[in-house]
Amino acid sequence: MDFKEIQPPKTMQYRQGHIVLKQQYNFTADNRIYFTETQHKDLHHHEYYLYVDVLSPINASGMGMDFNEIDAIYSQYVQPKLHQQLLNETLPDFNTTAENLALWLWDTFEQHLPNDNHVYRLQLYETPEHGVELNASLISD
Repeated sequence: MDFKEIQPPKTMQYRQGHIVLKQQYNFTADNRIYFTETQHKDLHHHEYYLYVDVLSPINASGMGMDFNEIDAIYSQYVQPKLHQQLLNETLPDFNTTAENLALWLWDTFEQHLPNDNHVYRLQLYETPEHGVELNASLISD
């Protein structure tokens, strides 16, 4: 195929609006989950599956936020506290359940996203079959 004759479009942005960008991450961590102050379960080399959806305005070039910017937030602020870590030592002092992890992840992404970009939905799976989900309507309550 020959692209030599292709010219830039007259209109870069098809229309204004927002788009949901979807990112996926996996991380492995050790974790002690407490059911009571005396009952707990230790998870060794536990694999988690994280899905983050970001609501982003469509810019004048017809694109939302760059996926690499979301990856940079994950790489700088999330991954060092989760991947190959003992979560009870690297995260704030809370019971490191999937529910609490999801809320911490939401807050961390939201804190570092550029203006006008927001977490829209976040899913964290403890196994391929078991997970939790947050969305903007749940967080605003």
